[in-house]
Amino acid sequence: MKLAWVKDLGRYAHIAWLRAKADKLPEFNPPGRVLILAPHPDDEAIGCGGLISRLCFKGRPPHLAIMTGGGGSLQSHSNISAEKVIAARRQLTVNSARILGVPDDHIHFLDFSDGSIAERPEEQLARLRTLAEEVGPDVILVPHSGEGWPDHLAVREIGYELGSTLDTDVWEYCVWMWYYNIWNLDWANGRSLHLDKTERRAKRKAVDEYVLAMTPEGEPWSGYLPAPFISAHRSPVELFFRVR
Repeated sequence: MKLAWVKDLGRYAHIAWLRAKADKLPEFNPPGRVLILAPHPDDEAIGCGGLISRLCFKGRPPHLAIMTGGGGSLQSHSNISAEKVIAARRQLTVNSARILGVPDDHIHFLDFSDGSIAERPEEQLARLRTLAEEVGPDVILVPHSGEGWPDHLAVREIGYELGSTLDTDVWEYCVWMWYYNIWNLDWANGRSLHLDKTERRAKRKAVDEYVLAMTPEGEPWSGYLPAPFISAHRSPVELFFRVR
């Protein structure tokens, strides 16, 4: 218990350091059409809900590609089937996106298996190419390389390859990177987005749509998220890093 408390102190210190560094970065202002690749339902709102809100306000709602249904979030300790989890989390995605201003036809559910994105990269890349032909993105957002979770890293690689194929800019957004003690970051290619009160309120509501929603058994549909992680994403700043 004491070790966990010490680790959390280190995480809060890391979050504070990231916020201080973000204050010195140029503002992130992606041009044109934006396509956001989210490994699971909620990554898009948690990692860049402020950006989504801003783009929607400007009349440029991004397209959201939700790679998996998030069916594995409760499977280790719940009697609820993966199919019910996926259906519930899909509706939460629609609700969350509407809060941010994203129209329903800009949400794309690709329905790959939670935890297994890396197993079929060619199939996923082919489906994303088809989606990209429809969307015509100028910028693709992928999870940061310091995310740690296999699905996040796999989506990053697939998104990078998609960007290379299309000759499109690729930027990383940060979800779990805030939580992990990643100190060696490419600040030269970093940008930050400082949220105004309206954007911050919209992001908080959109994230709460996921993290506060409970199953009939009284568990969060998105699983239990650590306190430092939630605290990081209550911050009025988001981080992005250019990788292509």
